Amino acid sequence: MIGKRLRELRKGQSMTQEQLASFLKTAKSTISQYENNINEPDLGTLIRIADYFAVTLDDLVGREAPYPLKKDRSATGMFKETLTEDESNYLLDSLTIYRKWIAGGKP
Repeated sequence: MIGKRLRELRKGQSMTQEQLASFLKTAKSTISQYENNINEPDLGTLIRIADYFAVTLDDLVGREAPYPLKKDRSATGMFKETLTEDESNYLLDSLTIYRKWIAGGKP
């Protein structure tokens, strides 16, 4: 999954597998396994690679676009019953106060 993109990034920096392995404190064979999609790096390693090459994790793993958000983000979309606009606003206001309270802030 990450192999092709990792190879592109590494070669774009004129970097050898040995150099990347040294940076990541791992073996050259590990980099080769990543690039050939035999093994995948753990999350911590993915983050270090993304930071090194100044790319996002989405870019590194080949995710082209974020998953689309649901269009109905209103409180009424959570219930099977239909809420009035006043009821929906009340719930959203209550949720805002609750979130501030949980975060330690004053409502």
